[in-house]
Amino acid sequence: MDKKLAAAIERDNELEEQGMHGDDRLTCWTHQCWAEECANDPLHTNVSALNWMYYRDPPA
Repeated sequence: MDKKLAAAIERDNELEEQGMHGDDRLTCWTHQCWAEECANDPLHTNVSALNWMYYRDPPA
């Protein structure tokens, strides 16, 4: 992973903690890459529903 991607992932993590919706990330937390590189991955087919489930019942 290059330094630019690492910094962008950290920035997205911080923004998401401050309330940014996960769909607005430029990076993919799961795959540790740019979001556009894995947007068609089956894991991302229903991101909003996954976010709703996470925030409804977050892990301990």
